Order: sequence, then C-alpha cells, then structure tokens
Amino acid sequence: MSEDEEDLHMDFSSDTSGVGFSGGHDMTGFGPLLPTESERSLMERVRQELKLELKQGFKSRIEDVREEIMRKRRAGKLPGDTTTVLKNWWQQHCKWPYPTEDDKAKLVEETGLQLKQINNWFINQRKRNWHNNSHSLTSLKSKRKH
Repeated sequence: MSEDEEDLHMDFSSDTSGVGFSGGHDMTGFGPLLPTESERSLMERVRQELKLELKQGFKSRIEDVREEIMRKRRAGKLPGDTTTVLKNWWQQHCKWPYPTEDDKAKLVEETGLQLKQINNWFINQRKRNWHNNSHSLTSLKSKRKH
C-alpha cells in the first residue's frame, strides 16, 4: 500500500459517522456507508452525553429564561389580596375615585405595591369601570368648581 492509500484507509477507518470523503459513498461506488449497530449505539451514547453536558453548561441560563417567561406571564396580574384592598378603597370612593397623595401612600403601605402601580391601577380601573353616567358627570363638575 502506498503512503496516500494508507492515509485514505486511516481516514475511513477512524470515521465513526459512516461518511468518508466521497460524500457518503464508499470508494467502490456501492452506495452510502451505513453505520453498524455498535456504531449507532456509540453515536447515540455520545449524542446523549453531549446533550447532558449542554444542559449542565446552560442550566442557569435556561432557568433564567424560564423565570423571565413566568414573570411575563404573571405581568399585569396583581395578587388577589392586593386588589381587594384597592377595590375596597374604590367602592368607598366610587363617586370620586381619585385618591389623594396621602391615600396613595396608605395604599402603598397596605399593599406593598409601588406608587406607579397604584396610579396605573386607578387609571385602568377608572377607564374600565367608572361609567360617565349623569351622576358621575355632576359629581365631576362640582369637584372642578371647588
């Protein structure tokens, strides 16, 4: 065997994927080289080990992404006990549902929400639930005059 033939033979014998230089065909032209059962088993074990290594290597990043997804799913939903406090205030002040700065400070303390969250909740609540019926319009006009 010449040196070139030995190199070629070494390349094929060390190739466990079943595909050599010739685009997946053996040198005799009989079609693709198919891996044996033991080669397939070895490739599957290697694939599983690599998969496990990747999972371990990216585990913290995967957990971060999961947390972010769950946070986004929960976004916009305040805890039930928090909304109960806000709704109680709303019902007690339904004629003029605009909390003062002192009211907001109390609500921040009672709910644990940020001031911006309190403000946004009231903005949304008024848009959704404070219907401009004649009573609230009259109330609005009288409040503006003061």
